[in-house]
Amino acid sequence: MKNYNFIFFILLLVTISCEDNSEKKVDEIPSTTFLRYGNGKFLFNEYSPLADKPINVYTYLPVEGATDLPLIFVMHGNSRNVINNCGYWGESARNYGFIVICPEFNEAQFPGSANYQNGMMFTGGQFADSTKWTYNLIEEIFSYLKQNDVTTYETYGIYGFSAGGQFVHRYALHTNPKRASFIIAGGSGWYTLPDYSENYPYGLSNSPFNTNTLSKKFQLPMTILIGENDTDPNDSDLRKTVQAMRQGQHRYDRAKNFYQVAANKANELGVNFDWIFSTVPGVGHSSESIAPIAAELFYNSLKN
Repeated sequence: MKNYNFIFFILLLVTISCEDNSEKKVDEIPSTTFLRYGNGKFLFNEYSPLADKPINVYTYLPVEGATDLPLIFVMHGNSRNVINNCGYWGESARNYGFIVICPEFNEAQFPGSANYQNGMMFTGGQFADSTKWTYNLIEEIFSYLKQNDVTTYETYGIYGFSAGGQFVHRYALHTNPKRASFIIAGGSGWYTLPDYSENYPYGLSNSPFNTNTLSKKFQLPMTILIGENDTDPNDSDLRKTVQAMRQGQHRYDRAKNFYQVAANKANELGVNFDWIFSTVPGVGHSSESIAPIAAELFYNSLKN
């Protein structure tokens, strides 16, 4: 009888030990997320007004299973090469610990500057209903990511370079980026000036811009980022219309002019001006070279 009791006791200890190990294994499994670890992609068609134009959204998650990382949207340039452009952010995402979200506006569905850089605001010879502007997709995608528990953060950053920089500064002007904690417009070829000296799309005159919001635009966390060597006046991709040339001979001049026009308008209105003009020494029109600088700026903004 003693032997039976001894055997039963040993079996009980083994069972308890197995249960404890099982619980430990469950705890060691990282929580899953909507995003794939490393490079990923999902289709977004959850915004009803633009459901007929679903877009691919490329992603980079630097930590497997993480749901507590900040995220930044990265807008591609006119080449529409979202994969390369998103890839320039991978190393910084790993170093600083943030998620990269890269929407794709392909040429087939969003042809030309009117349908990408200018946000589908003016199509078919008239201004579209504001619900159909593609700028709205940024907040909608963020809401979708929040619904899928991608991040615990309540805000996001957004960055664009070249044509992407055009998209970003117009998104900031023409929508309410209420959850954007950091907005970086880099290397834009031309701008929509935040005053009424030019007609749309070079300025706000004759546009559906809400004039009551102009003062608040100058308190947005906006950084104008430009390479100091982005000074080629003969770049084949540089817009050379009369209105664009009034903004400057090249991208560096135009970035500086955009910032100064905004500063002057804020001063005229008597409101605070919180925008930042930031330059990168020794760099021309290079998305690959500007990306790590923008990433560091975003990371530093999270510490403030």
